[in-house]
Amino acid sequence: MQKAHIYEAILLVNRGIDDAVRGLERLKRAKGSGLTAPYIDEKLTLFEMHRALFNGFFCNNIEVTEQQDEMRLAKLHRVHEKRMLDEVQVYRDVQAVEEARRLEGKAPKVRFLTSEEQLAWERQYPRSPVDLGDEGQHRQGGQK
Repeated sequence: MQKAHIYEAILLVNRGIDDAVRGLERLKRAKGSGLTAPYIDEKLTLFEMHRALFNGFFCNNIEVTEQQDEMRLAKLHRVHEKRMLDEVQVYRDVQAVEEARRLEGKAPKVRFLTSEEQLAWERQYPRSPVDLGDEGQHRQGGQK
């Protein structure tokens, strides 16, 4: 995507208006220009008004394009995220969030069980035969 050239063009327009404003202010201070201060002030106001209108129009129009790009790129990012996230990374991410909550003094949303707590939980909620069958396949390298 080549957006930089659009933003650079807007920068050049604004820089040009800055130059014109500086030139008018110099003319206002200059002796013998034949231009009165109220006349120059009116022109300065017009330049700034047109700059504001132009920038506002640009921002309103580019906002739609940026939002469309953001939605398209967010969709692509979700595809990459799904592909790249594995079980271990998910646990690391959750652990990082929980650590941040702890540092902020907030209660945890998720609690990691110790080995003993995990065993007690597994005794309380035994696995179904279907779950055990799937695990047996994984332990034997996928063979039945």
